[in-house]
Amino acid sequence: MKVEIMDYCIRCGLCVEFYPTLFALNFVEDRIDVLPAAMQAEESVLRQVALDCAVGAISVRKGEAE
Repeated sequence: MKVEIMDYCIRCGLCVEFYPTLFALNFVEDRIDVLPAAMQAEESVLRQVALDCAVGAISVRKGEAE
């Protein structure tokens, strides 16, 4: 699965709080980083992650991470 954080992310941190093994706050670059573990997570978990995003800024697609 490919997981991306879209540009319109508001960096509220819910994804980091709910899924700390999958996401991390990057204060230097002012963004949310997708951690390597996210690429190995179950599809059902990733779909829930996308639904939990306050602004729908998490994209989950089939395919390999770049």
